[in-house]
Amino acid sequence: MIINEPLYPDICMLPWEKALFQTRSVKRLKYLAHYGAGSLVSPVTHSRFEHTVGVWKLTAWFFHEDRALRAAAILHDIGHLPFSHAVERTLGYNHHELTEKLIQSEEICTILRDNKIRVEDVVACLNQENGLTGTRDIIGLDHVDSFLRDMYMMGGLDRLPKEVLPFMKCTKAGVEADETTCSFIMDCMVNDHRLFLSPLLLAADQLLAKAVHRYCETYNDASIYLLTDDELLSVLKQSQIKEVEELLDVLLYRTETLSFSETLTGEGLLLNVKKIYNKAPLYNGKSYVETKDGTMKIRQLQKLEKTYTVKWKR
Repeated sequence: MIINEPLYPDICMLPWEKALFQTRSVKRLKYLAHYGAGSLVSPVTHSRFEHTVGVWKLTAWFFHEDRALRAAAILHDIGHLPFSHAVERTLGYNHHELTEKLIQSEEICTILRDNKIRVEDVVACLNQENGLTGTRDIIGLDHVDSFLRDMYMMGGLDRLPKEVLPFMKCTKAGVEADETTCSFIMDCMVNDHRLFLSPLLLAADQLLAKAVHRYCETYNDASIYLLTDDELLSVLKQSQIKEVEELLDVLLYRTETLSFSETLTGEGLLLNVKKIYNKAPLYNGKSYVETKDGTMKIRQLQKLEKTYTVKWKR
């Protein structure tokens, strides 16, 4: 298996890291879209595997000697359900809890144990504030890669992330950068939010979530959480439930028939913004939000918190 991605410099992969990337739980990420249902209606189609490789590269770049944190970077997303948050919210799953459970599987535990890396230390890295996860106010490497990679796939970057790495540093306090690089990261964050909080992408998530909910009302299928995206779509297509089939048909083939409104009439499907990410890099030891440019970008994010209704031609 070739393990690489195009955004950051090559990193020397240690044998135990290669072994983790070859586990079933990590390989499964190749078949989960990082953008969830948004990948079905946008150019942002990379998988959680590519994102994981990117996060691992950044972690190894800034924390070369921290083996537990490097392992956590590889394993941090393995608990995601197919199409991620839309399905997780619908079924009431917490992907962080599933990640911890899978890290303790025999396959992964054996690799960590044989290389004298404590499972408890890896799990702790995912539950503590550090350079990978970020802090209450400061962005971490996980989300830095998410925003940069999403905008790269959208064609929205004017320079490659590998070009800005020399102007960044990362400690347990989170990501820190010069003013230009902070602004660049925040621009990516704002533009990414504009895309995934757009009515079309909110509708994609909601159509899929409604289809999954309707399916689970009929079938008690406990295996859904370990499916891949394609496997879930296949299950839904074969459900023989008319409403599920219609929702999938709209999502996959008829999004041009969707109409959106900010006027709430009680008709159609309600689209709510669930969460806005408002962390920022450090600049001169303080959150970039405290600068004039940072404050403006946070206000741009806040303006995206809207509610829509969507209807479609039947």
